[in-house]
Amino acid sequence: MIQRFSLAATSLLASAGFALIPAAQAQDASGPGITFELGAAGKVTPSYFGSSDYILSPVPLIRLKRLELPNGFVIGGGSDEGFSLSPSFAVVGERSTKDSPELVGLNTIDTAFEFGLAAKYQVGQFRVMGALRRGFGGHEGIRGELGADYIYKPDDKWTFHGGPRLDFADSTFANTYFGVTAAEASGSFPATTASGGLISAGLEAGVRYQVNEAWAVEAGASWDRLVGDAADSPITAQGSKDQYSVQFGLLRRFDIGF
Repeated sequence: MIQRFSLAATSLLASAGFALIPAAQAQDASGPGITFELGAAGKVTPSYFGSSDYILSPVPLIRLKRLELPNGFVIGGGSDEGFSLSPSFAVVGERSTKDSPELVGLNTIDTAFEFGLAAKYQVGQFRVMGALRRGFGGHEGIRGELGADYIYKPDDKWTFHGGPRLDFADSTFANTYFGVTAAEASGSFPATTASGGLISAGLEAGVRYQVNEAWAVEAGASWDRLVGDAADSPITAQGSKDQYSVQFGLLRRFDIGF
């Protein structure tokens, strides 16, 4: 499951695509300055990995579109074609029996902050992307994501995308969220060790409508199926192997010259 940004009852989404290109290719550039999008969304996600209960959370949206320095150095602002890098940040919210009484007997897992790097390569209507992050706090494991999209743009206002998604994690992450220690073991939760590897596989689809040059509306939905030890975990047995999410948001573009 790609539970990218959830913080208890609050989700956080922050994405920025950094494509290093020559200034002459920066089609949207109009001199030194910065172009970015700010917005907010509502997102429905499982309350924890493997849960069948869902929560609605506010999601801040941050998108860096272009940064051009006076010396001619440009980040973004051109075509989406080619290879690009971006930072990847995620927050996994606290898991506790206070919010999920079906997990009584399991220890509380504190909020985890994840930092890493994402990459994307796009050719025409196809793109592939991946991300790798390291956790701090609630877990100290490694998570990875791989995906591919088909992109359809019938006109200048509408953009549709969709494709498969794969989530990976090491044993530290897997044991944190799907394992049960000997001290936690009970009739409902036998002692369980979860191995790293493929955690889930699924599909994601989204749409963007460009209202005008300043405003855009986005919506998306995903389905992920937990696999391997994540699917077989007694924690998942309290909920569901199938994990869904739905999001709807509004963004505004800002252009600031230097």
